[in-house]
Amino acid sequence: MINIKNLPPIHHLLNGHDLNWDESLAQIHVKYTALESFTNPRGNVEGGMICAMLDDAMGLLATMNTSQKPAATINLTMDFFRPCDIGVIEVKACFIKQGNKILNIESEAWQHKKLVAKSSAAFMVL
Repeated sequence: MINIKNLPPIHHLLNGHDLNWDESLAQIHVKYTALESFTNPRGNVEGGMICAMLDDAMGLLATMNTSQKPAATINLTMDFFRPCDIGVIEVKACFIKQGNKILNIESEAWQHKKLVAKSSAAFMVL
């Protein structure tokens, strides 16, 4: 289980909140609040900020690996589907495969009940 006191500083910078762990599905759900300072010149949330939210959620999930050891991102891919507005972005992440050394995780970002972005990443257990 994630200890609220041990959340990384980036989680707070991204305004992460309402963190829920579903052990039966090996999934984590996190809400982030995108601020005006996260936007690009068009007023949409910058893609890098969305990427950071997905990486944060997957990183939190990676800490819940079967060995309970820390893990680091070694590869990450992103797909963007639509612009994202200032406000709440819901992220869910789930394990695809948990090996002894490598964890494969996928995540999705949702806003207004529409898929905004999707990411997959590999994490190395340290």
